[in-house]
Amino acid sequence: MRFPRLPVSGGSPRRGMRLPLIVLLLGLVPLTACGRPAGASPDGPPSPSGPGRPGDLVEQTEVRGAPPGIRAWRIVYRSRTFSSSTALVSGLVLAPTAPAISTAPTVPTVPTAKTVPTGSTVTAASTVTTATVTTVTTALSTATAVPTGGRRVVSFAHGTTGVADSCAPSVAEPPLAAAAWTFSLVRAGYVVTLTDYAGLGTPGEHAIYVAGPEGRAALDIVRAARAIRASGAGRDVVLWGYSQGGQAVLSAGAQATAYAPDLQVRGVIATAPLADLPASLTALEHHSDGVAYLLLAMIGAADADHRINLNSYLTPKGRRLLAIARTRCAPDLLAASNGVPVGAAFRQNPLRLTPFATAFARQRDEVTRRMAPTLILQGDRDTVIRRQDTDRVVRRLCATGTTVDYRRYPQANHGTVLGASMTDLTSWTARRFAPHPLAVTDICP
Repeated sequence: MRFPRLPVSGGSPRRGMRLPLIVLLLGLVPLTACGRPAGASPDGPPSPSGPGRPGDLVEQTEVRGAPPGIRAWRIVYRSRTFSSSTALVSGLVLAPTAPAISTAPTVPTVPTAKTVPTGSTVTAASTVTTATVTTVTTALSTATAVPTGGRRVVSFAHGTTGVADSCAPSVAEPPLAAAAWTFSLVRAGYVVTLTDYAGLGTPGEHAIYVAGPEGRAALDIVRAARAIRASGAGRDVVLWGYSQGGQAVLSAGAQATAYAPDLQVRGVIATAPLADLPASLTALEHHSDGVAYLLLAMIGAADADHRINLNSYLTPKGRRLLAIARTRCAPDLLAASNGVPVGAAFRQNPLRLTPFATAFARQRDEVTRRMAPTLILQGDRDTVIRRQDTDRVVRRLCATGTTVDYRRYPQANHGTVLGASMTDLTSWTARRFAPHPLAVTDICP
C-alpha cells in the first residue's frame, strides 16, 4: 500500500512527492507532465463512451528516451469497470528491441520442494539455488527475439498512488520512472505491461481497493499490448502485483478464465498483497496515518456504489482530508492525516458501518478464489500488510484448490520485501513460461 520515502536524486518533486530508488514497486512516484492523459491526442482524449470492447487499443504514443534495448509506449485502452460498458484506461507497454525470429529460449529445470502448513502458521520453502538462478537468468538474457507465438508478457499492477489523475504512474517523471525495476524482465525477453487502473489519468473515478475493475484492467492491458505489433506480445501471461497491485492481480487471476479466455495466464505473483482488506484496514486503523487508508478505501467503496453519500460519514476534518485525497497524491494525504485519530475524521468508524464493512469483505472474497498457480511473497516484518493476514489468505487460496507457493522473508518489511524476493520472483516466472510449464512448489495440503 505504501513505501517509506527515500531521498530523490535529481529532478523536481510534484506536490511534495519524492522519487525513491525503487520507484516501480512502491507506487509512490513523482507525477508531472500532467497536462493531459498519457497517450491522449493534442485535441483531447477519446470519449470513454465510444464504441469498443475490453482490451481494444485506443491510442499509443512511443516514449522517447527509453533505456538501450527497450521500446516503450504510453497507451490508452478499454476495460470494463462495473457495467457492461467500457471505460478508458491508461498505462505503459515495454518490449525488447530485436528482430523477429521463430526460436524460443530454453529454460533449465529447477528443483522443487513441497512444504505443508502446520498448525496455524503457513511456512514456506524454496530450493532454488544461486547457481540455478544464474543459469535461468543467463538463458533468458539471450531471449530478446520474438519466439513463435509471441513474447511472454508480465502484467504488473502497482501499489497505492492515490486517486487523482496526476497520480497515474504512466505520467511519472522522469519518463518510465514507474517501470524501472521491470527493465531486467524486458531485457530477459518479456513484454511488460503496467496499468494505471481505470480512472487514474483517464475520465472517471479510480475505485481504489475495489478488486474487480483493477483485475480487469490488468488483463485488458495485455490484450491492448498485443495490438502493438512492434511489441511482439503473445497470449502467455504472468500477473505480478505489489500491495494494492497484489489485490489487483489476485482478482485478475480469479476472473481470467471467464473474462479473458483468449489469454493464457500461466501464473499469479502477489508481493505483500492487500488481499484481506478488512483485516489490513483494521490493523492500519491504529497506525498514525491509518486514517488515510480508511479514507481511500471509503472512496473506492463510494465510487463502486453511488448510493453511498461519502460526505455524510465525514467530520469537517474528514471532508478536508477528502479534498486532499481527490486532488493530491498518496504522500500528501498520508502527511495530512498523520496523527489524526479515526474519531476526528469520521462520524462513526467505517469498519463498523454496514455499507463499508460489506464492501470491504467483498473485496477479500473476490481475490480468494481458484486461479492459476500462485506465488505469494511476504516479509515477516511488514507492519502494513501483516504476515498473519497473508497467512490467512494463503489458507483460503489453498482451500479453493489453487496451487500456492508461499515464500516468507524473515527480515523484510513492506518495502524491503521487493528486493529480497526478486530472485525468487524471476526464477518462478521463468518456470511458468517454460514451453511446458515446470512444476512449482505447492505448500497446500
